[in-house]
Amino acid sequence: MAASSEVAAMLTEAFLDLPTAQWLVADVDERRKAVLGQFEILTAHAEAHGGIATAGDLDGAVVWFDHTTPPAPIPDYDERLRAACGEHTSRFAHLDKLMEHHHPSEPHVYVALVGVRRERRGEGLATAMLDEVHAGLDRARTSAYLEAVSPETAALYGSLGYRTHARPFHLEKGGPALYPMWRHPAR
Repeated sequence: MAASSEVAAMLTEAFLDLPTAQWLVADVDERRKAVLGQFEILTAHAEAHGGIATAGDLDGAVVWFDHTTPPAPIPDYDERLRAACGEHTSRFAHLDKLMEHHHPSEPHVYVALVGVRRERRGEGLATAMLDEVHAGLDRARTSAYLEAVSPETAALYGSLGYRTHARPFHLEKGGPALYPMWRHPAR
């Protein structure tokens, strides 16, 4: 299993050009540093309070958190986020608040991050990793929730059993949207 810091680095590169990441930080070099800092916090927390699935030679990863009971808070998150994101912290905090506001209260596993290296996209790695995660959730009779970052990724998740959970929400008026999706366990 790859170290959480290695997973964070791979996911940073996978997310770098997404509209959400571009909204968070305009400059690509500053974006890389800030997103990596936040992802390092998230992946380290997932090791203890969720899980990480990887594909190939760290060609992709899925990071999730257990929300079947009240989720464990990330220790010193606000301070750690400020240290990681610097002058961009307010945007990351805004995104966190929006996502928390739209997050369902029903017990579930929160699939927080799904990413695949650019050169390996289209090979089915995300589907294979999610199939592995879903198999465990199905055995435990546990639902899953995620926010798709585009209509295209929402379509991929739809092919894996996710359904629209709520209307898309925008990071700001005219800004990028996130698409809340829910998957019931297979019977």
